[in-house]
Amino acid sequence: MQYDLELSGKQQEIIETALELLSENGYDALSMRNIASKLNVKNPAIYWHFKNKAVLVDYMAEFILRKGMGDFEPREARQPWQDWLIKHILLLRKAMLAYPDGGRVVAGAHLYPAITLARLMQYSLVSLYSAHVETSMAQCIVRTVIYYTFGYVIEEQADKHGAGSESAKLSDDIASLFRAQDSESTSDDIFVDGLHLIIYGNMQQTP
Repeated sequence: MQYDLELSGKQQEIIETALELLSENGYDALSMRNIASKLNVKNPAIYWHFKNKAVLVDYMAEFILRKGMGDFEPREARQPWQDWLIKHILLLRKAMLAYPDGGRVVAGAHLYPAITLARLMQYSLVSLYSAHVETSMAQCIVRTVIYYTFGYVIEEQADKHGAGSESAKLSDDIASLFRAQDSESTSDDIFVDGLHLIIYGNMQQTP
């Protein structure tokens, strides 16, 4: 599988501008019109390089992941597959958290042009296969940890300010039940506990 993604200078500028708007206003306020306005060009100038917002968001997802994860390879022969997978899933979460609504952008991306996400999936499977994890089990583990990470980050970044007063109160009441048990735990701690639960079957670092 080849991982080549060539961008023109103008495409790069549009993606970077879109990410600036994402950081400033979040995903819901992101539009081709706003991007064009920030670049001081007409709307058709944006559509010339990206046929619609969905395609642009795919490229934004690749930029986010490439910046946050860089280059990586499947696990080395002596490295436990669990260590490799946890390390790279933590990088995935960190990359998405670097931008407001980064979870929504990446979770909804297509594997092309979001080729770093495709590479993560491929290398994760290769890492487990080479450790003699049974095929269907390896696929289940990889799917589950990635989808878990998407959902966790989206929830972390969710904007609840628009909720009605009753909804907000109920959300706070339920959240307090979790806090009563996890008063010493950070969001990072809770995420890692869940990751270990998926990979090891418990919340410890070792099987």
